[in-house]
Amino acid sequence: MVVWNLQQIMTKTRQLTGTPSQDQMSDAILTDYINTFYVFTMPFELKEQINLQPFNFTTVANQDVYPVSAAFQTNEPMAYANGFPLVFYQDRDVFYQDWPQQYTQDQVDTGDGTVGPYTGTTQASPVIVGTYFITDGTQVLSDAGTPITNEDISTGTGGVAYNGILAHFPIEPGSLQITDSVETFSDNGLGVLNGSLGGTGTIVYATGVWTATFNSAVTAGQDILADYGFPPGSGILSGDGSGTINYVTGAFSATFNTAVTTGTLIYDNYQAYQPARPQGVLFYNNEFTFRPIPNQVYQITMQGFITQIALDAQSNPNQLPLQTEWGQLIAYGAALDIFADRSDIGAYNNFFPIFKRYENVALGRFVENYENAQSVPRF
Repeated sequence: MVVWNLQQIMTKTRQLTGTPSQDQMSDAILTDYINTFYVFTMPFELKEQINLQPFNFTTVANQDVYPVSAAFQTNEPMAYANGFPLVFYQDRDVFYQDWPQQYTQDQVDTGDGTVGPYTGTTQASPVIVGTYFITDGTQVLSDAGTPITNEDISTGTGGVAYNGILAHFPIEPGSLQITDSVETFSDNGLGVLNGSLGGTGTIVYATGVWTATFNSAVTAGQDILADYGFPPGSGILSGDGSGTINYVTGAFSATFNTAVTTGTLIYDNYQAYQPARPQGVLFYNNEFTFRPIPNQVYQITMQGFITQIALDAQSNPNQLPLQTEWGQLIAYGAALDIFADRSDIGAYNNFFPIFKRYENVALGRFVENYENAQSVPRF
């Protein structure tokens, strides 16, 4: 019995295209043709009919956006939160017509002739990540809401001991890494930094104060860099200065680059929300966005199809496609692409009806599963 593994598919494709030797076509090039059809062409020609499957994940309280693999697609727009049906959107404009992006503006302070910090709490909260900004009418600080990478926190002097204050805080425990490109310190979540070569250090999460003693001297002029994140619900303000915003409580702190003239009004702008069980979900740009924003963990269930994983002849020539009956379809599909690149239209036309035959074979499992099913309207 023929088992349609990758090696068999390669052999069949060589027979169809008249290229039995690697001198005519290398295994690497042949595998590229096979995977181009299997991973990119085949799923979008047959869509979910060959690979429809459940897609489940859980939400996090106060988080509205959830990235998803670019391989995920669906035209089965039924989704549920803890079993309650969601309105499924794939048009961003329609979604935000139903769930408007309306900003609140507060007068939060007046300039005192200094750069700040100016502190306070938004009149409404929680705040949607990425929507907060504060301004004196000229300078603007906006919400970045993302981890910090490659912050230059010190410069080597030829010594081993260094210290300083991170530009943004509080720091999420366990998120800090400091490196001189030779030794890397990692935060153990308890305020201790452990160097990869035996160095030691500390971090005060609330204030950003850090110390690091390297195992060997840091080269003079070498940048010492830090990566770190923020506690859940916290983000940074950047632009014409620096600051922080707590998305859950609305507490903010802003320091401008230039002193704010005494008496100048300082305003903030943001989108506040009332968390609750989600009722609608937008699938756009490989992200799911929920409204209302979840107030707790919910189980999200839906179905879709996911692009197949490429077959690798070098590491596993016996690798099988998702369904064994797809073997000849893949071989004929790859052969058609080879004929097209050769401009061999005659061979392409001769083999195309056979390709369609094996496409119907691939669809057979789907047809058998649904031939006795009764259509149910979605209203």
